[in-house]
Amino acid sequence: MNAAIAPVIASHIEALCAAIAADPEVQSARSDAESFLADENAVSLYRDVMTLGRSLEQRHRSGAEMEPDEVTRFQSLQEQADGNETIQSFMAAQDLLQDVANKVNGFVTKTLEKGRVPTHDEVFGQAGCGEGCGCH
Repeated sequence: MNAAIAPVIASHIEALCAAIAADPEVQSARSDAESFLADENAVSLYRDVMTLGRSLEQRHRSGAEMEPDEVTRFQSLQEQADGNETIQSFMAAQDLLQDVANKVNGFVTKTLEKGRVPTHDEVFGQAGCGEGCGCH
């Protein structure tokens, strides 16, 4: 079922998206992400680190033995990635963009749950007891 969104909600969503897109930090993060994607060497190195890291982690979890040369290769790739400014900028950009998405989603989700605009503490908590305890 495709429920229509009320025009007033749609216009506020568009305004929120415009504000996010116009934010200088978001623009900078997007630029860093695009620079990373345009750098074939950085993308390849990042992909190699992630692929080998995932493989080693799966083997570790399953109790399989990890070959010392693979661990050494992973450590070398990780050091290269840690020293690659483009990759580091990309990772920081990902963190910022994900944080914005999480905050927006948190407020929208809590609004739908409570039927009103939630406070910051209601959305993000105060490092208290956690969900499901009845105090929220």
